[in-house]
Amino acid sequence: MKAPVTVAIYVGDDCWGGLALLAREGFAIAGTLHARNPDLRASELFRVRLVAMGSAPVRSFTGPALQPELTLADMPAPQVVIVPPFYLPLAARAPIAPALAGWLLQVHAHGALIVGMAGGMRLLAETGLLDGREVTGNLSDQRVFARHYPEVRFTPDAPLLIDDRIISAGSVNPCLDACSYLVSHFYGEAAAHKFSRYTNTVTQPTYERVAIRNTAFKQHGDQRIRQAQEYIERCFKQDLTVEGAAQRTAMSVRNFSRRFQHAVGMPPHLYIARCRGEYAKDLLARPGLSMLQVALQSGFRSEAMLRRTFGQLFGMSPTAYRSGAAPPSGRQA
Repeated sequence: MKAPVTVAIYVGDDCWGGLALLAREGFAIAGTLHARNPDLRASELFRVRLVAMGSAPVRSFTGPALQPELTLADMPAPQVVIVPPFYLPLAARAPIAPALAGWLLQVHAHGALIVGMAGGMRLLAETGLLDGREVTGNLSDQRVFARHYPEVRFTPDAPLLIDDRIISAGSVNPCLDACSYLVSHFYGEAAAHKFSRYTNTVTQPTYERVAIRNTAFKQHGDQRIRQAQEYIERCFKQDLTVEGAAQRTAMSVRNFSRRFQHAVGMPPHLYIARCRGEYAKDLLARPGLSMLQVALQSGFRSEAMLRRTFGQLFGMSPTAYRSGAAPPSGRQA
């Protein structure tokens, strides 16, 4: 069994202690579900530590103290860093200590995934790590980003955004989706699916779940293509075309298709179809929806198109999937 993934959750005065602890407990839940063992130590997938500038307790936003387990200087190089929300009600910049900025830049340079949750994105913006990236956060911070961080493509209407090794979540439920993404990234879709089913109370499928299932197709270095993938994952239910996705990346259709195929391993039209098919899977699990409703809500133009594409992608009909049949060996996309 491989060593647990090391996770550092940064805490400081006025942080949202509840979400910091929610992330910590979420990773513990993922381990117990994956191992089918309630023993936290025996089932540990993630080794999570609360870290701070110093060793003294910090005061969370509503007052309860949080005791850091390690200082930034003492934390071994983490594989994941989580910056939870902080209470920042003013529209002015919120400068961070040079030591914190330097530490965040260093761990990211060494390969760590950085997760910012809601108001925590303002701390990350101070480091410059977000420049040129598309991120989400609190809607109330839109003016702050426009005024003080114009190099950041701030998209607060997106609940969850994954831009290379920067993951941003806009509110409470997307914070759990971000944790699910990390479970998928390190331990695979099956472990993430168990975690999401246990922790996510949203009955309507969301594009974040589609993004999580597509994690394996984003392990490449083409940033513009990854941005196109994330755009497709947000817009597949619309009348989305390869031409529209190419225009979004400021590339010709020919160049876009060639680069997409090289990076992702499939052409962009198939990726669009895959997103629609994955979304349809979630709709098929909901009772009461007709096949036509599933098709139209997933972005397919007809029930026939849903059936044909679903069969090509997953090796079974939507009806068979709904009844719980397993796909034939070797046919799943």
